[in-house]
Amino acid sequence: MDKYVCPVCKLVLRNAMQLPCGHQICEPCIDTLFGESDNATCPVKDDEYCEEPFPKNQIHKDMCTRREVMSLPVFCEYSKDGCKETPLWKNLKKHIEECEYRPVECNECQEKTPLNNLANHKETECSFRVVVCDHCSQNIPHCQMQSHLDHDCTEYPLNCPNGCENVTLPRNEMESHLHSCPKRSIPCGYRSIGCEFFGVITEVEKHQVKATDQHLMLALSFSGQTSNENKALHTEIEESKKEIEELKLTIQQLHQDNQRLKEEITPLVKSVTKDMKKKLVTLTERLINLERMVEHQPKREVLEKQEQAISSLKDDIKVSQEQITQLERAGPQGGRSQALVPQDVKNQLKTNEKQMAIQDIRLAELDLRFQVLETASYDGILMWKIRDYYRRKQEAKSGRTLSLYSQPFYTSRTGYKMCARVYLNGDGMGKGTHLSLFFVVMRGEYDALLPWPFQQKVSLMLLDQETFRRHVCDTFQPDTTSSSFKRPTTEMNVATGCPLFISHSVLETKTYLNDDTIFIKSLPPTLRICQKDDHNHTLYTRVRPIYIVFISKWRVDLPVS
Repeated sequence: MDKYVCPVCKLVLRNAMQLPCGHQICEPCIDTLFGESDNATCPVKDDEYCEEPFPKNQIHKDMCTRREVMSLPVFCEYSKDGCKETPLWKNLKKHIEECEYRPVECNECQEKTPLNNLANHKETECSFRVVVCDHCSQNIPHCQMQSHLDHDCTEYPLNCPNGCENVTLPRNEMESHLHSCPKRSIPCGYRSIGCEFFGVITEVEKHQVKATDQHLMLALSFSGQTSNENKALHTEIEESKKEIEELKLTIQQLHQDNQRLKEEITPLVKSVTKDMKKKLVTLTERLINLERMVEHQPKREVLEKQEQAISSLKDDIKVSQEQITQLERAGPQGGRSQALVPQDVKNQLKTNEKQMAIQDIRLAELDLRFQVLETASYDGILMWKIRDYYRRKQEAKSGRTLSLYSQPFYTSRTGYKMCARVYLNGDGMGKGTHLSLFFVVMRGEYDALLPWPFQQKVSLMLLDQETFRRHVCDTFQPDTTSSSFKRPTTEMNVATGCPLFISHSVLETKTYLNDDTIFIKSLPPTLRICQKDDHNHTLYTRVRPIYIVFISKWRVDLPVS
């Protein structure tokens, strides 16, 4: 059998490899034989062939020896557990998988036992095998039997803990016995007045007979203590009654003061409410007038014509002034007719100056209207510039100006009319902590030609001015059942949007508020609206998306309410 032993590891050959000299070694032992050298010699060294060095590429597989080794009989690895089988090495793996001595795990206690002993283990050795209690006949796991006997078994016999002789009762009867046990310890009948004696019934009876004097002393002491306590309680009761009477008087006085304040405040509240309603009506009228002014803005051509007319008037005035200068230089030599000419020219000059002043006023008004008109957008993009952020935020906190409205903007020349509304100090859930931004649908001149309700998605984006990456965006799809998106019947619908658009702590950083300026932009997708014409044909309308850009320098360029 020595020929099957590897000369390197001294164990049975594993995957035998043949050296050039004819000896065999294990395949894993090749690296051990060569080490870090490129050549090696045979480890047997029993003849001159074994002395010659050889490289690794001269070592070959010895299939014959491998077959012989695999045909050798070997012991089962469970032989120490009792297996006496000696299968061939090539069949060892299959035998181990089927060996009846292989260990398996009990599914109750998770202990391992040989396969052929598993049934006996479950019946006699497993700690979780079910056994019957000898006293109550319940099925209990073996490992829990002692705990069952000590605490749970109702039929387990117990001795009386008071030391009754020859008294052994089941656990379920012991409690009733303890209530009537003659040897149970009871307190003295005078315990309530301070006696601390405990003993069995006979001892307590003897004690009560012998300790009469002691009990009388305790009774007298208890009586005196009780009397003092009663006096103290009586005093406390009298004081409590006095406090109650004082509180009643205080409550009555407060009630009278409350009634008087109500009578004084009611006229004041009515007056303030009336004034606030008047102010609200005034502000509403100002807002409506402003919207009408914006809707009737003149065009650039009208302004150019006005400028041309004013320029012409200026030229006429210049010519008239030159004529007056010439006539004044001529003096009275020009005769009576010449003296009358300067007065006529002066009258004409005054008339021209009045017309010029009127034209200047009209030009200033038209210029203001044109500035407002220039800020109006007809491509669905709102550019809103607000200055003095901290001042206006303070005004919002104090309640002077809670919100601001933007100038109107349109989806097209004949499209929807809209505006934005901002609460610098927040509104609703965001009051005091966030900036709230809302979208408002307004009544326009072409509403009769537009599809309702309003269906375009609106996205509000706060732009990052520092890294241009951390933009804050909020998008909402109009609720077609909400009155906010129906066709307006008043100047504007109820605003809808984002009460928690952005917190003040995030907004008031250089990322979003740089040089007292912020930018808000909207980039919604284009909406495709489906309609039916008079002949029930389906029409698809491509609606321009709405872009809202909010540029804040925190001062409103336009009048706001």
